[in-house]
Amino acid sequence: MRPFPRRRRAGFLAAALVLVASGAAAHHGWSWAEADQVELTGTIREVYIGQPHPRLQVEAQDGFWTVELGNPSQTRRAGFTEDSAKAGDPVTALGNRSRDAGEKRIKAVRISVRGQRYDIYPDRIRGG
Repeated sequence: MRPFPRRRRAGFLAAALVLVASGAAAHHGWSWAEADQVELTGTIREVYIGQPHPRLQVEAQDGFWTVELGNPSQTRRAGFTEDSAKAGDPVTALGNRSRDAGEKRIKAVRISVRGQRYDIYPDRIRGG
């Protein structure tokens, strides 16, 4: 079997990179979330600080929710770090929930934990 010519390999590599980048952009955008913002109140069950987004697992009255924060650098700039919250802490998240009504996921623009407010996406906060 003859190996692919160098140009063809470069073309396949470029196409693969476009596919990966477009999938990442779709995940990291806001198109999956509703335009209206809602408030979610519950108890933190798990804190994850890492790639691609730090997140909280929150137990609310209607079940368990995933609360996505900004990317790790953005979340730290908002003041939220590994020491800002722990399992058992009450939390209030303001953000945009998933358009998929069956998915309990919200992209937080602001969270409040232990009396401290963290504006993750200050330019997206509506109504105060």
